[in-house]
Amino acid sequence: MQTRDEKLYRIIRRNKLSSFRARRHNRKRKCLKKQYYKHPNSRRKLPIPRQFRRRKLSKINNKNSQYRNKKRTEYFQKYLPEILGYILKQDKSPINIGKVRKQKYATDGIVKLPGHFSIIENPKESYQTLQEIVSALFIEDTEWLTLDYSRCSHIDISTQTFLDLLLMDFTKYREKCRKLSGLKDLYPNIRGIGLNDASLRKMIFSVGSPVNLGIARNAYPDIVPYPLTIHKNDPGLDYLQRIEQKELDTSDLADYVITSLKRMKRTLTPEKRDDLCTVIGEILINAEEHSTTRYRFSQGYFVEDISDGRHSGVFRLVILNFGQTIYEKFASPECPNKEIVKRMKNLSKKYTERFLFIKGKFEEESLWTLYALQEGVTSISTQDYKRGNGSIRFIDSFFNIKGSPFVDDVSVMTITSGHTQILFNGRYNIQTKVNQNNEKYKVMTFNESGEIEDKPDSEFVRHLDYYFPGTMITAKILLNDDDLKTIQ
Repeated sequence: MQTRDEKLYRIIRRNKLSSFRARRHNRKRKCLKKQYYKHPNSRRKLPIPRQFRRRKLSKINNKNSQYRNKKRTEYFQKYLPEILGYILKQDKSPINIGKVRKQKYATDGIVKLPGHFSIIENPKESYQTLQEIVSALFIEDTEWLTLDYSRCSHIDISTQTFLDLLLMDFTKYREKCRKLSGLKDLYPNIRGIGLNDASLRKMIFSVGSPVNLGIARNAYPDIVPYPLTIHKNDPGLDYLQRIEQKELDTSDLADYVITSLKRMKRTLTPEKRDDLCTVIGEILINAEEHSTTRYRFSQGYFVEDISDGRHSGVFRLVILNFGQTIYEKFASPECPNKEIVKRMKNLSKKYTERFLFIKGKFEEESLWTLYALQEGVTSISTQDYKRGNGSIRFIDSFFNIKGSPFVDDVSVMTITSGHTQILFNGRYNIQTKVNQNNEKYKVMTFNESGEIEDKPDSEFVRHLDYYFPGTMITAKILLNDDDLKTIQ
């Protein structure tokens, strides 16, 4: 028999449990009420299945975003490839990551290329496009970078090479970051759309991004591509070994041109072949002299043309490096050729006294870059390197190949370094001078007097608003009937 106290205890305990269960039941009802929805064709309320219930994804996404941003910042400082790191972090570079960030681009991963994509002929639009690409790749949170070619009808080979070097290094960097972080969406993938122009499509699928990124390559009967070649300057090699490597690179490129001409049943005359090899060899060795990074790059393609019953070919070539510009190399306290630097400073003093420097139009940088092309001028110490005729040889050879401007108005060559661009199209030629010791030497002054002390023509020696972070040499050479002989 239960006592009276025990009965009271059981009643109180049962009431408490009932009250607790009632409160718990009410809480469940309130929670379920929020999750119910009313079917439009029924009065009955149906519960939302668990897998379709709304979650607070903002917290999850915010956490993932913070993790991605943290990893991006960490990897950007540690693992950027040498060339990509230089052009993104160099203060004066037009695609410096800090400058791009200030622009606050919102591309949503789609970048439309301009009609004329050329950092030489259309630098403002072209560099802005490159900035948008950098923004989509490194700053914005996008799944894809889509390059839209729908309004583009021309891409310069130098600009295409610059873009491809950027994308190639980014691809290597992206894959490394994905392996380290385990995140596949850390950086976007790359694709292109809107390639409607036939000639542009040929160039893109011959030497463009799909080829250099290993996506696709097409063969065309009238085009012979010279693929992007990366030359690594090994500091362990001595001078003779570097010259041997340069000779091999020169032979490869010259053989490529000769192979291209065989498609037309043509070959270069011995004199023109020597001129072509001189052009290529001197460009390569000058690119190596003024490079402060370990790499130089070359790319080109040859296009056969048949018009008005005449066979001809147009050879396009670009050779570039990143690092100190020509001016910066000579202006550096570490420049080994002190005698040449002294001459340059004396020349600048004469220009300053005559008020020939104009800020933003013609500055000391342009003068020194022009002077660096003259015979006997090199930044290398004359004790170590006795070439002694600077860049004048490949300029002279270019004009030999080009011929008369009245016969050939297609061939053109440019040298772009820092804020300076020098244009060669035959309007001004090399002149021979005699010094006080009755010794002959060659000059290229871009003025009527032929004197380096006189200001050059601003149309051919230009100051650029945009800075190229290195030195780039481009050549477009027309090989016509006066350069070629038929193969029997």
